Amino acid sequence: MMNQFKAARKVLMLSLLLSLFSFVLKAQQKTEFNYQIPNLDSLPLDTALVKIGDAINQMKGEADAKIKEDLWHTLKRAKASKRPLLIAKTYKELANWHYLSVTSENKDSIYYYDDQALQFFLQTDEKELISNAYKTVGFDLQFMQRFAEAEVQYFKGLEVAKSIEYQSGINSTHASLASLYTSTKDYKSALRYSEMVVASYEEEGNTHPLIRALVTLSNIYVQLEQPEKALNATNKALALVADLPEKYQASESYNVRAWRGKALRKLKRYDEALKDFEFSWKGMQEIYGAAKVNGWKGDIGSVYFLQNKYEKAIPFLKDYIEHFKGKKVYNPEELKDHYLWLAESYKTIGKPDLAYKYLSEGKDIAINALEQETVALRGELRVKYETEQKDETISTQSDLIQQQREIQWLTYAIVGLLTLILGGLFYTYRNNVNKNNQLRELNNSLEVTNVQLDKRNAENELLLKEIHHRVKNNLEIVSGLLELQSSQIDDPSVQAAMLSSQNRVHSMGIIHQKLYQSEHLTSIEMRDYFVNLGENIMNSFSSDGKVKIECDMPELVLDVDTAISVGLIANELLTNAFKYAFEGKEKGKIEITMKSNGPNDDNLELNITDDGIGKNEDSPAKGTGFGTMLIDLLTKQLNGTISYKNENGTKVSLVFNKTNHLA
Repeated sequence: MMNQFKAARKVLMLSLLLSLFSFVLKAQQKTEFNYQIPNLDSLPLDTALVKIGDAINQMKGEADAKIKEDLWHTLKRAKASKRPLLIAKTYKELANWHYLSVTSENKDSIYYYDDQALQFFLQTDEKELISNAYKTVGFDLQFMQRFAEAEVQYFKGLEVAKSIEYQSGINSTHASLASLYTSTKDYKSALRYSEMVVASYEEEGNTHPLIRALVTLSNIYVQLEQPEKALNATNKALALVADLPEKYQASESYNVRAWRGKALRKLKRYDEALKDFEFSWKGMQEIYGAAKVNGWKGDIGSVYFLQNKYEKAIPFLKDYIEHFKGKKVYNPEELKDHYLWLAESYKTIGKPDLAYKYLSEGKDIAINALEQETVALRGELRVKYETEQKDETISTQSDLIQQQREIQWLTYAIVGLLTLILGGLFYTYRNNVNKNNQLRELNNSLEVTNVQLDKRNAENELLLKEIHHRVKNNLEIVSGLLELQSSQIDDPSVQAAMLSSQNRVHSMGIIHQKLYQSEHLTSIEMRDYFVNLGENIMNSFSSDGKVKIECDMPELVLDVDTAISVGLIANELLTNAFKYAFEGKEKGKIEITMKSNGPNDDNLELNITDDGIGKNEDSPAKGTGFGTMLIDLLTKQLNGTISYKNENGTKVSLVFNKTNHLA
């Protein structure tokens, strides 16, 4: 079994994977630590490693260098013993030192020593240790955002664990895969593995890991826009906390309630969410002191922001941001959101300079995150390339083997001719055996090829989802910059133009959001899209329920290019209706319909109808005319026609052929 340090290491790794809130570093303990191992050289290597491992889990900054010096000395002893298991364990302790030391945050060193440990574990028969070593290397690669390589290591470890029915290793690797797929936003895969972990721990009655697994599951449900399920998972976890040993109950309840707060926030139950966030923050202050838990303030600030309590939100959001400045952030997208909330809060209370400052810093974080993701994608492409090269090598070797077999067949034929009857019978028998072998090998090869193709298709879909997600994020930043610029302009006509541009950007952003959230990466369901588009435009005009939008249409699917064009046209028509159709009216209604049109259902007809004051053909045109030009241009791109009808309001009809547009 692994030494005591491995249990501590495993807890730390699982904590990082499950949440940013459950770090419990030994270096933060307030007890004094006096490192000293007398007669270290005279101790057996196993004993020395156990004692050094215990020291690593308790070390303070002042003892780091001495412990590392003893580790290097112990590594020399282990290598001199020529025992792979002891060498592997020593490398493992070196990785652990870099992982826990307050004087080293060198993630490359952690990976290097963990990988060295793996190579020496592979020279032993310790299958459990090998499985855990693969998982640890995968964790290091995931932390370095080398996701494709991490996935390979996790599956290698999982294969070893399954071969010896090592259930603990299977569960922890499934949890690691759930974390990996959450990091890459492949939430459906993350959900599959997370549910497997929860089911296994429930069957075993393993309470503490089950609580952590339920918290992970709740986070995935939040990302999948299923907050009710997330709330159920955290409530279940909270009920289990009472079954833990008393020394764990307080810290686990703080952690679980923080995640329950996220589910409640998603459900817009802000007062309940605030209670959970404040409970967790105050509880963590009792453990670590107020100065060290500012990272827990961000959620409190987010709730105040969503409640439009901007003055209250600002100090919490600022403390959260300051807490993470200059530190490695595991989730830069969440940090970027806090910058944007803080910028919006300052803008709302009339401090545009501070708003611009934090908006710019948030944009920089988004760009840096994008650059890191680009590096990670390059790594994935490199892994794919190397895999393809290996496939080519295997194919070449298969050709050589086939040539050798053909030579053997020729030899058998000659022997058959010489020996006539007996040789002929032997040849026939042998030939049949070889054909069966070929068929078996061909079937095996086809199965392997199909698995590889499925995996590559899944990776390509993941990459495409990433691209759509990044495009959506960048469009959000552009929209935010337009809104901020608009707030600093006094000219109403320029402000109106800015608002129109903002809505156009957002209409395209909704497309890309739907794409990365959907299983279908090349098509958009338009009814759901129109509902979201209408809500955004209503919010931008602050209609306060004065104008309602109804969407009466079946589910219709369009390809991405067509959806963007149709979406921009709908955006312009809805914007015009809000601007001009209801002047002097207290209430109004806009109806959106789309249906098949034509004898063979070849055409689609989009109708946007309002019950406003109608359009006076004799009155001069309002606005810049850019929207009308954009509608005409997009209609031509769709090979469609557009018509306007004034009768109890305005009805605009767009007819276009769907033959070349439907996915």
